[in-house]
Amino acid sequence: MLRLQVYCDESEGERVSGILSKWNVQFYVESVNGGSGSLLKFTAFVPDFVINDIVDELGKALDLRKAHSSITWSPVSGRSVKYTNSVKALRKFKRRWSLAAIEGLIETANSQAQVDPIQLTLGAVASIVALFGLIHDSIVMIISAMLLSPILGPLYGFSINIVMGKGRDALEAVLSIIKLLSVIFVSAFVASLLLRVGGTMPGGPTSEILLRGQSGIVYIVLAMLLGYAGVVAIVSRIPEILAGVSIAAALVPPTTVIGISLAMGWGDVFWGSLVLTVENVLGLLSGSLLGLYILNVSPRSYYERRAAKIYTRRTMIVLTAMVGALVLLELLG
Repeated sequence: MLRLQVYCDESEGERVSGILSKWNVQFYVESVNGGSGSLLKFTAFVPDFVINDIVDELGKALDLRKAHSSITWSPVSGRSVKYTNSVKALRKFKRRWSLAAIEGLIETANSQAQVDPIQLTLGAVASIVALFGLIHDSIVMIISAMLLSPILGPLYGFSINIVMGKGRDALEAVLSIIKLLSVIFVSAFVASLLLRVGGTMPGGPTSEILLRGQSGIVYIVLAMLLGYAGVVAIVSRIPEILAGVSIAAALVPPTTVIGISLAMGWGDVFWGSLVLTVENVLGLLSGSLLGLYILNVSPRSYYERRAAKIYTRRTMIVLTAMVGALVLLELLG
């Protein structure tokens, strides 16, 4: 339990009362003399798992540039029956993550966000397997390729680091995604050239290749749903393979088709698969970020939360603008 104390002008008292009442916490207010005149002093007893949210709202409601305005809190011992009831109500009102749980999420994200040579090798193998599945219209081989691709880790690393305000780590996760997709593309391109020289490539795009050469708004929506499902699976301790295969399905086959179509000179398929891959990447990133926002994953520190909100807001603006541009391109096309 924490004792929260707020000093403010009398004109700001109604806003403070409204915020504390909204959160259903015990508080009382008294008039005190300050250096610039009469002030209001609010004292409230707040559960530690909601202090960040309450302070955040109070910080927006008060003008803290004034010397006499302040928001402070400190731990206290003991509790009342009414306080216990408030804690139960607030736990239902908003889910909060413990410090240990947040640290666990960050540790998992950082361990998965960076790809090593072994994972890049798996990406190359997945590309080759997907290539043979695509040119022979074999769904089984395409699904096998999805099982090999380690694409979920960097995606999760991006979203968790953004909501935690760790921009550098989020950028490294994006670079990991680019590395994996580049390995998949180059492997498919080189293998397609070799098979073309050997005379074993089909004369035209197969049905599975054509399917990955078509873009559309619906694929953006599906990618967002998959991105959301992927991070929810990790955070909720659901086996990653259940969401990882679906996410790999959105990236591995179309990226492989980019390499195949470029090597074979299939221009329409190349541009279609390229746009589809970009749509899926942006959709997955947006969906994963939205998932952690809905799950209310955020830093525990008030000031870290403010920085994280700035990172998240800016990232969402950029992603929204890019997705909007793709939607407009689809509508005009």
